[in-house]
Formats: sequence, C-alpha cells, structure tokens
Amino acid sequence: MHDVARRGPGPRVRRQAVAKRRAAVVCLLCLAGGCVATREGRSIAEAAAELAACEDLAGGRVGVFVLDAATGAVLADRCGALGFAPASNEKLVSAAVALRSLGPEHHMATELWQRGPVRDGVLHGDLVLRGFGDATLGKPDADGGSTARLVAAVRELGIQRVTGRVIGDGAWLGDESLGLGWQWDYLDEDYAAPFGGLDFAGNVVTVTVRADQGRAAIDVSPPGASAPTADVVVGPAGAATRLSAHRAIGADAIEVRGSIAADAPPQRLTVAVREPAAFAAAAFRGLLEAAGVEVEGAEQGLASDGAAERLVVRVESPPLRDLLQPLLTNSDNLYAEQFWRVAARVAGGQGSTAAAARHTNTVLTELGIDVRGMVVADGSGLSRRNLVQPRQLAGVLRALYASPDRETFVAALPLAGRTGTLRSRFAAGPAHGHVRAKTGYISRVVCLSGYVLRPDPDAPPLVFSVMLNDFTCEDTQAKAAVDAFVQRMAAAVGWSGEAPAQNVTAKPNWKPSMARSASKARLSCVPSAGNSL
Repeated sequence: MHDVARRGPGPRVRRQAVAKRRAAVVCLLCLAGGCVATREGRSIAEAAAELAACEDLAGGRVGVFVLDAATGAVLADRCGALGFAPASNEKLVSAAVALRSLGPEHHMATELWQRGPVRDGVLHGDLVLRGFGDATLGKPDADGGSTARLVAAVRELGIQRVTGRVIGDGAWLGDESLGLGWQWDYLDEDYAAPFGGLDFAGNVVTVTVRADQGRAAIDVSPPGASAPTADVVVGPAGAATRLSAHRAIGADAIEVRGSIAADAPPQRLTVAVREPAAFAAAAFRGLLEAAGVEVEGAEQGLASDGAAERLVVRVESPPLRDLLQPLLTNSDNLYAEQFWRVAARVAGGQGSTAAAARHTNTVLTELGIDVRGMVVADGSGLSRRNLVQPRQLAGVLRALYASPDRETFVAALPLAGRTGTLRSRFAAGPAHGHVRAKTGYISRVVCLSGYVLRPDPDAPPLVFSVMLNDFTCEDTQAKAAVDAFVQRMAAAVGWSGEAPAQNVTAKPNWKPSMARSASKARLSCVPSAGNSL
C-alpha cells in the first residue's frame, strides 16, 4: 500500500474540508439569526479570549459566560462551569430567591406588644418589640415612618411611664447573626453588620466627631446607643484629620481614636453592633424617652418568655420591589442577608444558613438552573466559602429576564456610568448607559454580571457573567480588564461612543450610530479614568 494512502488527504484537501465546514457553520448561523449575529458572536468570543490572556491577570482565574437572552445560544464560555467566589454577585442569587419566593409585593413586619395593664398613664409591665426580618426599621430614608408610628402608638395608649423593660425579640429568624465564613477582622465594619429577625438603623451605630472650641465633641445615633470611649485630640486649623472607630470582637463598647482639625467639618464614623435585637431595644427605649415616656427597666434582647401579651401596633416595610434598588444598585449586604433568609423562613419555617441554602437550590432548580457545584454560604457574598459558576449566574439572569419580575429586577441593577456601584465606571464608551449589571468585590475577587442592552428596544439583551479570582495585580487593573471586555460586548451589539445624557431604562427607545469599528479594538488591561472602582 502506498504511503499517500496511509497518510490520508493532503494539506490542500484538508484546508478545503475545513473551509467547507466553516462555511456550513456560517450558513447555519445566518439562517438562525443572521450574519450580524455571527460577527457579533465572533467578536465577543475573541474579546473573551483576550480577557483570559490579559497579562495583568496572569496567575489568577478568569471565568466568562455570555449568552443570548432569547435563544440561550452561548456566545462565549471560558471556564463557565468552574466555581468562583462571587463576592456581591451572590446578591443576584439572593434577589432571585426573594422575588420568586416572596413576590415583589411582600412586606416585612415589626410588631409592638405590651405585657401588663395600663393604669393612670403607667404600663405595669414590659414593651416587646418583635421583628420579622425588616431591615429598613430605623432607617430614616427607608422605613416609611414605621419608627415614628411605633412611638406614636405608645403615646396614644396614654403611657407616660413603663415600670418594666423594653425587650427586643428577633427569634423569628433564628439565632444566627453572622454569615458562615465571615472574617474576624471586619466584623465591626458597617458592611458586615449582623442580621436577625429584629434590626434597627442597619444595625450600626453612627458616631459623629466635631471640633468644639478646642475640644472634641462626640455624638451617637440612634438615640439610646451607648456613648463610646474616646481619645481624640483637636489639631490646629488645616491639620490632617485622622479618626478611627473600633469595636473589639465580642464586646459592645466602641472606641474612637485619632485627631480632628479645628476647622474640619463634622466627621461621621459607623460601627456594626454586636447583637441586633438588644441594640433595637436600646434604640427604641431612647426614642421613647425622647418622646417623654420614662422606662424604668433595662432594655434587653431576648425571645418571648411566654408571658401574656397584647398587640399594640404592627408596622411594615416598603414592598420588596422598592427594596431591590438598595440591594442591587447600592449593594446593601444587610438587605441581602435579610431577604435571603426571610424567603427561606416563609417557605420552610427556618431562616438559618443551612435552610436558606437548601431553599436556594430548590428555587434555582425550579428556574431551570443546574445547581451542581454551587456552594451558598451567605446571602451577601461576603463569605469566601461561596462558589458559583459563571454559567449559573448567567442562567439566573436569563431566567429573571424571562419572568414576570423582569422590569422590577432589571431596573434595580446599576446602570453603567450612571448609578450605584457602576456610577464611576464606564464613564464613556459603548457601554455607557447601555449595561445593567451587578458588581462584586472582595479582596482578590472582581466580578460583574448582568445585561448588555441592544440598540433595538424590542431586542433581547446579551446576558453575561465575568468572574475573576486569585489575581495578584491591583484591583483597579482587574476591574479595567473586565470593563474593557464589557465595552467590547457593547460595541459588538451596535453601540458606539457615549450615550445621550438621559435616564436610560432597561429598554432604551432610541438608536445611535451602528458603527462597528470599535468592536475590533483590542482589550486594554490598563485602568483608565472612570474605570477604577
């Protein structure tokens, strides 16, 4: 037998066969969605490959998954089935679980109960503040006047003095208050505030330091919060102001240290509390006393002991649909933990981490998400024990886009260059005003997942998830690499330049130039103005 028979077709024949196969693929893609979609897909796949090869990310892990919201066609997949720490991209999962379990009109409640009779303006017994997961209580910009109504209800009963205590009861949501795997070194930071059935003022104390005639004056909020210990000096006008507030692990006392310039404006510091229910009781007692109601007993945070009670008033949070904006646009960790756990508590009777993780698997499976390989350790993404795959996040985003909650969900995501955690990114370029996405950041983790909107307001968007883990470059460089990739996607679907100065919604109703030359620009891993956060 001749050698040529053993070797098979020659190089020219093989090249012709490859060309025929490519032509057949292009033909099929054109039949399915048009040749523009083919060019779009190639551009996005090339951009994903360049992101994965970015020198700044060498040694780290890069995951990318991009699909079409309508067809589910995958346009790019780089390690899409591997688990990554999601940081605040975990909030996409929490929002999906809350929306699908509770519904957008769900309200979380707080109740005030009295123990004992009221005679001659005196309550002979206790007041019990009982929470059912409302994270907005005590937040002036969010609670809709609930706190004021609680105080007014006591006054309307004619109560001027309480012989007993103000008791905070957060047992409804369980006894956990910190996420699984949260780090010890940030537990007093405001972004790591504990969660629970009863919350107040975001479970943080606000300390205000100001220079007052050569001495440091310190105020705390909310009323009822314990005054901190302070070691603060007042420096000369124009001097640097350096202040810190700290609460030791397991302690309640807050320490404020440093210096403030004589001409410095008031400085605000926030510190997470240790025990939310006890803090809420103390704050409510402070509000009552400010309203002229004397409370003789000490405030406490504990569950009901079975004593006879009478409901005084029930107040409710704004609906869930209104709370998705602070959850997703501003990336509020407490909201994420509360909604995730409340959803599990309502559905199955338990609000623990384990119960919420089980409920998450159930909800996502019902949405058609393959949850194998997913590990959910908290609702906010602070925990490094979370593992989520880019394809799973993209699946969640696609499922929500196809759901009745689409408008509520998409509008709650940050808008590139305009709102929330994306306000200072995408200051210009094709993505400006045309991408709705959730950011995610903890040390050595940068993620961005969401939608690239199309110029045609009736066309479904691209769905994408980009997850970077374990990189050693600066955070600004990692974010710049992600942002460059997203700019490429926006250019690929037809956007060019900066969006008009208007409030672009989830479905823009205008069409810019369809110039496509920008889609061929190579990725730059160098941070630029507007892409550093």
